[in-house]
Amino acid sequence: MLCVWRPSTLTRDQLEERRLYAQQLLATGEISTKEIAETLGVSESTVRTWKQRLREHGSLKATQAPGPPQRLSPEQRTRLGELLRAGPLAAGYPDARWTTPRVRAIIGTHFDVWYHADHVRTVLHQLGFSPQKPEQRALERDEQAIQTRVEHTLPELEKKVEQGATLVFLDESGFSLKPTVTRTWAPRGQIPILRTKAAWDKLSTLGAITTSGQFLQQTHSGAIRGAQVVAFCQHLLRHVQGEFVVLMDNARIHKTKALRAFVEQQPRLTIEYLPPYAPDLNPIERVWAYIKGPILGNFCAKDIGELKGRLKAAWQRVRYVQLPQRLARPYRASQTQAGVNRKMGVWDGRI
Repeated sequence: MLCVWRPSTLTRDQLEERRLYAQQLLATGEISTKEIAETLGVSESTVRTWKQRLREHGSLKATQAPGPPQRLSPEQRTRLGELLRAGPLAAGYPDARWTTPRVRAIIGTHFDVWYHADHVRTVLHQLGFSPQKPEQRALERDEQAIQTRVEHTLPELEKKVEQGATLVFLDESGFSLKPTVTRTWAPRGQIPILRTKAAWDKLSTLGAITTSGQFLQQTHSGAIRGAQVVAFCQHLLRHVQGEFVVLMDNARIHKTKALRAFVEQQPRLTIEYLPPYAPDLNPIERVWAYIKGPILGNFCAKDIGELKGRLKAAWQRVRYVQLPQRLARPYRASQTQAGVNRKMGVWDGRI
């Protein structure tokens, strides 16, 4: 006769289910302790223990241990969140980095509670914090002036968009033989090595994204000059239909006499300049970050020709896969003013 097979170990849920089934059998009062033990694959002493627990507590349902009391009171946790949000500089540190040892020291000095550094991560997560990479902002940046400029410009842009105009966000970026170093999986204790060229040869790209979902670019060797900005505007005139407004930063190559003279002769083309030190208002910056990170990260080109080939594939990926699906939708010309407000610098860049 074959025996009934049972797993050697049971999960917590399975143990709970077995106890509750035993509770049903015991409640009938018609089945002996030996029969219940054989049915459930336990010893008779276990069944007797269950009977006693039923008499004392009325149930075999598992109870959850409350765990140790929290060492920080709710008021102290609220105060800790305020201290951390004020920033490391306000706490007297020379740089803007919250590390677990620093947070541990803040908790200890303010509340006389000294956690292990590993537990500090748990406390931070409970307070709604997560490790993040900061964005850089120029010291010369005037936030109030930028806000005023945006509020003044938005109604004009909204009116043009409602009349059928297209917004074009233009900028330049450089790509050298020096790769962007990004994280990668590797055997523990063995740091990966990137074999790169020592030369600083580079390519420069003039690029633009439009509210209709287009991505256009021209790539050159070396740095971008004013004449190449004019040539790129001619490129835009050939590929963007109707009237359009080009938004770009205040770089010198964007304010040459040749460019101003060219724009005056083009009734379809208007130029608007973004506030100084505000690259976050230009969504094409996110495209450059996407190219330099996921596309070119850890890519070691042997020469300029190989880098050009990689960039060509990157442009195709941005143009035909990403932009129509995730970039064009937030910029439909039929949107109201709330939609136009989202056009200036709120796009999250997840292309």
